[in-house]
Amino acid sequence: MGTLPDHAIVVPVKGGPLAKSRLDLPDGARRTLAEAFARDTLAAASSALPEALVLVVTSDPGVRLGVTTDGFRVVADPGGGLDAAVAAGFAAATALGAESASVLLADHPALRPEELLAALTAARGRGPVLVPDAEGTGTALLHLPLVDDTGQPVAVPRTRFGPGSAAAHEALGWERLEVHAPGLRADVDDPASFADAIGLGVGSHTRRALARATLPGVQATIHRVPGDEGGSALLDDGRVVAVPVAALVDSGLLHLRVGQRVSLELDDAGTAATRVWIVGIGPGETIR
Repeated sequence: MGTLPDHAIVVPVKGGPLAKSRLDLPDGARRTLAEAFARDTLAAASSALPEALVLVVTSDPGVRLGVTTDGFRVVADPGGGLDAAVAAGFAAATALGAESASVLLADHPALRPEELLAALTAARGRGPVLVPDAEGTGTALLHLPLVDDTGQPVAVPRTRFGPGSAAAHEALGWERLEVHAPGLRADVDDPASFADAIGLGVGSHTRRALARATLPGVQATIHRVPGDEGGSALLDDGRVVAVPVAALVDSGLLHLRVGQRVSLELDDAGTAATRVWIVGIGPGETIR
């Protein structure tokens, strides 16, 4: 789609049993979705910049096998957390001759290639820059030159991922860059952010993972907390449907939260829920 000569995209992937542990899902489904998020992120990155060097930093054998099969280069994660993984990616990019590099975490299932390309184009020619997440407090993307105008290596500033990383990166010398890129800025950390990503439209790997993870009934994510007049839910196909109070009363579920995964039965028009349940909770449901 685009070209950015001698550019590397560093994508740390945690993998393993603790991947995306804040998602309110069974372990198997959660790990499958975390892998799908990573694959959709990598697919968008490679489509945006087919000539770029994509470096996946991981220590997980399953992730290593999957991304190698997909044709990406793997950098060993040295341990010590996300910042250490990013530093290893930068070092590998420099050793392989990259003149600039970006950091993209592997949790952007709604990322569009054109969004990433537009953000990198806007960042080109600047010093170290960060693109904040949708809330403005986290970091969606980092970009920096690895060499100066004469081709000499430049000092790579430290990173500080974690809560409040956008401000932390600014304090370390990264310049904030605001871009209109909803999918890029929608990183999935919890059920609410997952619901936001689904609303934007997730990639094919995540759609397939959702289909495999679903239970009987139409699968959805609570979109608006039900009040006296009901609420709404976001179906996995992107449609928003009403969740009337009656459907909740009949199901015994009166305290749902935004981002919570539920199963629905819909009315004939397919616009409103007639029954809402979670496996093991509600009439006719047993723990299994």
